Amino acid sequence: MSAAENQPEVQILKFLPYSSTQNLLATTHSNNTPPTQENNENQSMHFDESNTIRVDAFHLKEVSANKVILLNDISLTIPPHTFVVLVGSSGTGKSTLMNALNGLRPAHEGKVLYNGQNYYPHISAFSKQLGYVPQDDIVHRELTVERALYYSAKMRLPADFTTAQIEERINEVLDEVDMKTRRHVLISQLSGGQRKRVSIALELLDKPSIFFLDEPTSGLDPGLDHKMMLLLRRLADKGHTIVLITHATNNINICDYICFLAQGGRLVYFGPPDKARAYFGKSDFAEIYRLLEPDDAHPHAPEQAEERFKASLDYQKYVARPLKEGYTLCSQPDQNVNKDGLPKRGNPWNQFLLLSLRYLELLKNDPGNLLILLLQAPIIALLLVLLIKYGIGNDVFAVNSVVQCPTTATIITATGLPDIPGPINPAVSTTCGRVEKFLKNDPRGKAYAAKRGGTLTALQDFIIEWSGSSPQKILFIMSFTAVLFGCVNAAREIVKEAPIYQRERAVGLRIIPYMFSKIVVLALLCFVQSAILVMIVYIVDPLYQGVFLPALLEAYITMALTALAGLMIGLTVSVVAPSTDRAMSLVPIILIPQVIFSGIVFPLNNWAIQILSMAFATRWSIAALGTTVGLHSDKMGGDNLLRGYAPYHGIIFSIYSQADAVRHLLMMWSVLGAMIILLACVVGIFLKRKDARV
Repeated sequence: MSAAENQPEVQILKFLPYSSTQNLLATTHSNNTPPTQENNENQSMHFDESNTIRVDAFHLKEVSANKVILLNDISLTIPPHTFVVLVGSSGTGKSTLMNALNGLRPAHEGKVLYNGQNYYPHISAFSKQLGYVPQDDIVHRELTVERALYYSAKMRLPADFTTAQIEERINEVLDEVDMKTRRHVLISQLSGGQRKRVSIALELLDKPSIFFLDEPTSGLDPGLDHKMMLLLRRLADKGHTIVLITHATNNINICDYICFLAQGGRLVYFGPPDKARAYFGKSDFAEIYRLLEPDDAHPHAPEQAEERFKASLDYQKYVARPLKEGYTLCSQPDQNVNKDGLPKRGNPWNQFLLLSLRYLELLKNDPGNLLILLLQAPIIALLLVLLIKYGIGNDVFAVNSVVQCPTTATIITATGLPDIPGPINPAVSTTCGRVEKFLKNDPRGKAYAAKRGGTLTALQDFIIEWSGSSPQKILFIMSFTAVLFGCVNAAREIVKEAPIYQRERAVGLRIIPYMFSKIVVLALLCFVQSAILVMIVYIVDPLYQGVFLPALLEAYITMALTALAGLMIGLTVSVVAPSTDRAMSLVPIILIPQVIFSGIVFPLNNWAIQILSMAFATRWSIAALGTTVGLHSDKMGGDNLLRGYAPYHGIIFSIYSQADAVRHLLMMWSVLGAMIILLACVVGIFLKRKDARV
């Protein structure tokens, strides 16, 4: 029988479910008589043809950055309601082909048609009809099965769906994947196969016409592999088109078509799996794999297999002729497509609320991690308290500790300079107020003050070097800890759910609500941590000063802004890093410079280093905290925040007025705020760059 005579069989096969296909194959192979048109109509009436997708791929080519061919001019047709499996050795381009077909990563050359319409420019027109399950789980493991489906349903289903309708749809998909009895179980407690079924259930919520699954049976035992394949077979029988990548070939006969790829992204077979054995002359698919591998005896095996298939009757029957039909559809004008090429996005406010609630639930369902996060602040605060009580002494932030003017009984020598306390003339006081009175009331003090240009200026000569060094050290630890809180809290939060983000982004997730759901929830955590740290330190050793607000409130505002800056640093790391492990490896590299360029451990006297230090939150945080408690910059090693600009503008026995100090403190807060906004923009840009389909 010629290939032309076989064509009616092809037209029927592509619309039939698996059981009917097997019966039809048995009938046609036994008597070589094609079924009647009447039978074809009776079989195809099970499906809603208005919600079907036919995929035609023409001359798909993909080349990597280093000029390696990933797809070598592949053309094929995937009929509606069929189960297609992509197989081949590792590195043959299976995932690349799937991503080209579903638009996740469009091919460099070639065209993909969905129902005769050019797909790549109009991805959004079909976004709700596509389901995609990648190799990684696209579910949050800290949610129960039911809650994961609920949040996904609220994200994907129309806004006018009621709670009852959502519950009904959840019941339907759980029934389809046989997971009703596990609905209240945390996903982290499910087996690998069950988690894959939950991922499939998420995609079933909005009833997609076509499913793409990237190795869903990877790592499963043979029994679970068989159950998964039967599940996908049932979905195909219910009207879904299934495109699956797998390395397991034990259950491959369940599918309708098999697409065999060889090295170099070469299509070496496309057709029914039972005919593949006959075509290659092998009884086992493992033998076909070996046949296609190049070796010393057959170095060009992939190229020869590709040429042989393109010259075969099977190619004409299963590829060339169906593609001719697809080319005819291509000539029709695109209709009912979104010309701007962007997917329809949901309401941003509703998405923000939904994502924030989901994030809070995720934190609640992981009590171990939440406990660690909440214990960070009290543990570090208690360590600081121990340092203050047994290492430094009480009243670290008192006026006489922050600014010290040790004087002898005579106060002023004949030279007009402060006495140097010693064994002969011991210091009788460290109170700068006593020196201030001397400069204002004593004739010798008045003369000295006039010579130095004023009382406050003269007073600076009496303040000893490194006066306030102990408070500065405590403030530095607090400032660095605030950055640490934010950075550690956020460093994993985006990268760990990258597959979930990319999938939700493809079905309507907006970037701003997603980003702010992370920022707001983590900011609340940072605010609590900062409050615990500041309050515990304050209870043991109160902050006595302040510029224009109570010292406790000023210190808390600075700590909160610093923690927010650390949070944005952590989110930036998370959005840039390719994996969770890499993100956590980057955290020390980010945090250590916060110590080096704080201006506390090492003086930053070089102007170039000072400019570099402006990029680090601890630099500005220390300046704000030091201003609040009244530190004097010129007594701390001569370091400047800006060239010629002192980092501390405290008002305790200072040359700065309250107005100067207020402006300085507000500027420090503003810089921290600008850093937060700038990093938020960076996070948004990198989130946008993660878009592959939109």
